[in-house]
Amino acid sequence: MNESLRSACETALRYPMTPHSRRHGPCGYTDDRAYKPWLRDEFSFRCVYCLSRERWRPDGQEDFAVDHITPQSADPSLAHEYDNLSYACCSCNRNRQDAVLPFDLSREPIAQHVEFAPDGTAEALSAEGRLLIRICHLNRPLLVEFRRRLQSLLELLASRGTTDDERLLRELLGYPSDLPDLASKRPPRGNTRPSGIAQSSFEQRRSGRLPEVY
Repeated sequence: MNESLRSACETALRYPMTPHSRRHGPCGYTDDRAYKPWLRDEFSFRCVYCLSRERWRPDGQEDFAVDHITPQSADPSLAHEYDNLSYACCSCNRNRQDAVLPFDLSREPIAQHVEFAPDGTAEALSAEGRLLIRICHLNRPLLVEFRRRLQSLLELLASRGTTDDERLLRELLGYPSDLPDLASKRPPRGNTRPSGIAQSSFEQRRSGRLPEVY
């Protein structure tokens, strides 16, 4: 088994160790749904809170929503500001509602506050982490069970390493087939980070630079 596939198995349920740095900057949409293609790519097609991926959901991107980091009720002026938006599964988004996050996602990685145990449980590493787990219900029973089963499956497939096992791992840990073509988008007030287009998953796949798994 190649190193990239083995690494993807080990990190699939680990939060990034650094704060998120924005690579896109569309401006001017008044309908949040118009930001979704950008956010899908921005947050690697997975929920920022529970790390569930589009590939793991029966309905793919339909099971994900635009999430407001600062709730609209707390500051309506940020309702359509791209840097105030994140990508979350519908369950985490619904559970969070208008709760204020306990720390700034742009300055502190979630990895400093929460990690997942081998049994699928979300474990707090700080007081802020305990609050985030409670706000997003990260230990809801069905989600814990799903994470436990997924981790067991990844470990089993990686340990056997047959051709069929590796094919299945690529399906589980690869990018979705419907990558958004952001170069074709025309935000009403432009894009403050146009250089990010070349690094989008769609453009990387087109040029043969997109990794098989992540």
